[in-house]
Amino acid sequence: MMTLLLKAELPILVVAGIIGQKIAAKLWSLVFNSEVPDTAQENVRTAQLIPAAVLEGTLYKLARMAIDRSLRVAAARSEGTWIGKTGQGE
Repeated sequence: MMTLLLKAELPILVVAGIIGQKIAAKLWSLVFNSEVPDTAQENVRTAQLIPAAVLEGTLYKLARMAIDRSLRVAAARSEGTWIGKTGQGE
């Protein structure tokens, strides 16, 4: 199971990226009533791109952490040992 989890890391990153991007786009459109600014657009200012990037990056990280944590919990329940560092956290 540990090998499977390690092999699943790349697809996890891809899925987390897609999920984060979709949620960020939905949130952006609800708050600003417009589409997320795109770096390929000529008339978009950097000041508009930075908040969009921060929002998308934050949601990507949250999605990635949730998926990673769920897989580790499932593996621990299946194998009886935790994959990764052990301890109380910081």
